[in-house]
Amino acid sequence: MNLYQTGAGLLDNSYANEAGQVIYKVSTPNKYTDRVTTISHIIPSDQEPPREEHTAGSEAVDFKDRFVALGSIEWHGLGKSVMRFKGREIKPSDFMKKRGGWGWYGKHRVFEGPDGKEYKWKMTSTSKLFRNDGSDTPIAKWHIRKRGLFNPGKAMPAYLEIFPEGEHMVDLIFFTFIYVEKKRKDNERAAASAAA
Repeated sequence: MNLYQTGAGLLDNSYANEAGQVIYKVSTPNKYTDRVTTISHIIPSDQEPPREEHTAGSEAVDFKDRFVALGSIEWHGLGKSVMRFKGREIKPSDFMKKRGGWGWYGKHRVFEGPDGKEYKWKMTSTSKLFRNDGSDTPIAKWHIRKRGLFNPGKAMPAYLEIFPEGEHMVDLIFFTFIYVEKKRKDNERAAASAAA
């Protein structure tokens, strides 16, 4: 399964499947401090949104598709960020543990999936998710946008590839990806600034 960005930017974008159907929307209002990113996912048109998660503010104004909040991330510049996933508040330091070695852009992040297995996001030049059992089974990989400057036919939007081994937890993979990729990009920018 591939989730393609429909625009530019990580935290204010929509992510669509191969058929062009938007599956996830990520929204982050511009604020100078303590921004909140809301991640919403589509619900089938024959289903009602869950009442505990349904608020007028979480629905997208869209005549065809309906979205419900999957979770949110409060980015605190100086303090600890706060995650909410499917109505549950989680501390990133408890849920996305910094272990499993260092990458170019920070410590790898390990979390437990709904199947009881551990998964590791590697912080390299792109975010990559593996099963954390020594097998290095790939679960998901972020592909950066290809501009196709010299070959316009090769231009391609950025996308998150989720391998069959991860399709049982797509919502969790996407939610953790948004957190890890923002952290990775922040570290990448900091490294570039330090080198300049």
